[in-house]
Amino acid sequence: MQFIFQSCLISLSASIDDGRIVANARIFVPASDGSFDDDVYDLRLDDNFIDENEALNFARERATDWVEEHCVDEI
Repeated sequence: MQFIFQSCLISLSASIDDGRIVANARIFVPASDGSFDDDVYDLRLDDNFIDENEALNFARERATDWVEEHCVDEI
């Protein structure tokens, strides 16, 4: 799942690691030319998720929080 939030591209995924559901968020901060190639941040969220949907929702919340905290100047 991908979406744009405050000009950042956010890619979400969920996977299984050691029998647990893990949520992942990759945040691409745009460069001055609009490309998303250089400034990338990865969040790995390991919690007791019930299912993939819960993991993705949690990852979306954490990623948007991260963008609001770290990308204020890029907006």
